[in-house]
Formats: sequence, C-alpha cells, structure tokens
Amino acid sequence: MINIAILGAGRWGNHFIRIFLNDPDVKLVAICEQRQEQLILIQDKYKINSSEIKLLKDYQEIKKINNLDAVIITTPAIYHYDLIKDLLEHQYQILSEKPLTTNSFQAKELTELANSKNLTLFVDHTYLFNPLIQRLKKEITEEKIGSLKYGYASRTHADAIRKDVNVIWDLAIHDISIFNYVLGQKPTHVKAEGQNFLSHDLIDMAWLKLFYPSGFVATIHVSWLNADKQRRLTMVGEKGSFVFDEMMPQSPLTLYQANINQNSSPMSVDGYNTEKIDFASFNTLQIMGDRFLSAIKTNKQEKISTGEFATELIQILEALDLSLQSNNSMVTVNYK
Repeated sequence: MINIAILGAGRWGNHFIRIFLNDPDVKLVAICEQRQEQLILIQDKYKINSSEIKLLKDYQEIKKINNLDAVIITTPAIYHYDLIKDLLEHQYQILSEKPLTTNSFQAKELTELANSKNLTLFVDHTYLFNPLIQRLKKEITEEKIGSLKYGYASRTHADAIRKDVNVIWDLAIHDISIFNYVLGQKPTHVKAEGQNFLSHDLIDMAWLKLFYPSGFVATIHVSWLNADKQRRLTMVGEKGSFVFDEMMPQSPLTLYQANINQNSSPMSVDGYNTEKIDFASFNTLQIMGDRFLSAIKTNKQEKISTGEFATELIQILEALDLSLQSNNSMVTVNYK
C-alpha cells in the first residue's frame, strides 16, 4: 500500500482524487488546497471522512504525516519548483502535473536532485500513456504511411484559461510531446507567432512551427479563444495520413491511405481507403497513475515520464517564447 497526498485540488487535482480514492494499491491520506471553499466542495463531492483523509490548507502539514510515501503536485506551474524541491529534500516520491517547471534550469536541477536521492520524479505527460498514441507510434515506426512529410495539430477551447503560463505552455506542450514521442526525435529549430486578445498579459493564441532533423515539419495552433473545442493531430506521409481526433470518441484514431494513380499526368488520387483503428476502452489517467505506482515499486520509469524528457520539452517552450520575443524569428533549441 502506497500512502499518497495530493497537493492542489483544482480541475486536474480532482482527476487524481477520483482515481486514487478507488485504487486498491493506494491509501489517499491527505488533500491539500489553500482555498477553504474548494476543500469543502471536495469533501462533499467525494464524501470524504476527514478523520481518514486529512483536508489541509498548509502544505507544510503533510510533512507531519507518518509513513507518507508520495506527493502529487497539481498546483499552478509557477509553484512547482519550490514545492518539488522541498518535498524531494524530505524524501518523498513525486508526480508532477506538466510543465515540470517554468524554467529549464530549475527542471534540470530537480531532475538531478531526484536522481541523487534515488527518488521518482514522474511528470504527467498524459497523452504519451494513451494506447492510441502508442499505437500511432507503432504504425509510424513500421512505415504504415511511408516516409513522413509533415504534421499539424490544433488544440483550442474557450475555458480553463490559465494565469500562470501562456497558451503555448498550457496547450502546445501536449502536441509537442506527441510529435517528439512518435517521431523519436526532438526539433532543432522552432518559430512562433502569437497574439494577446484577452485582458491579461499572457499570449492566448499562437501558431507554431517545429523543424525536426529528418526534415519533418510540425505546425501547431493553440488558442484559449475558440468557441469550438479542438483536439486534433495529423501526421502525413507519402502513402496517407493518420488523424488523432479526441472529439471523435467512438473512433479517435483514423488511417487514411490514398490510392494514387501514378500513370496519369498529372498524377491523380482515385479515392482513399479509410480505416478506423479499433481499441478497447481505457482511462489514460488511470494508466499513467498505475505507471507512477510501478515506478515507485520498481525504481524504474519510462523515459516519457522522466525529468530529462520534461526538461527537453521546457527547453523547446523556452525557444518558442524567445521566437515570440524576437519578432517571430527562427530560433535554435538549446538542449543544454
């Protein structure tokens, strides 16, 4: 039995509360949230007995809990570094919401600290635990659509607007992680254009380009302004395309293969073969949570959840921010 505390009971923290309340390998011992009204809502929503699960406002109180093994961090990203550093120094295993930090130097420091103490620092790059994204990687690796040419993604909504990081750090990190994972590469150069349409100081709409060593180019659109919610990623090859669309829950992953008539001049496409990829029902967050528990038990974790992988993503995000600040110029990603 692994004793866990959850630090942050907002939208994402709620998901972890629900999952770990019902996990037979876990004892949820504490939920920490600064907002008293949110703690009351959580207690009522999940019928929590405060004599069994501590409801705390001050995270320092969790360090007084006997036999606490792990802490899940779902606070705003600007607080991650200080919280995680303190908790690692007190020998707790950590699962952190993405991004790990808002600074790659801090991310690297936390990674090195966890490694030096032989502790798990597990970062929630949720999509990479999705069986359909893993299937996509397998099909791409096996050249189901031939040599890859380019990809594009759109991730938009008009709610859950953050105040700690801009829309690129909030939304694009998902699609960047997917492209990196599926390709088995990381971009060498990036370019970003963005605008601020809302009243705060953060970029809330952006178009991004990522250039990979193989010649693959990914274009990503992210926005907090779209009334229509989009969660769509496409990878295009010489023989067809894969489309991953979360807004199509019955068939999120589709293969389109073109019937190209190379004997005509110019070449023509005589239709497409469409294949909806079958899948068994799954809960990606549950899968990710199980991998975190396994990492604690075995002291081994997949690269996609490591601090090293998280640091590389942050370095890409920093390069995109630099492009925004440099009149949308091309920027080399510095993997230092």
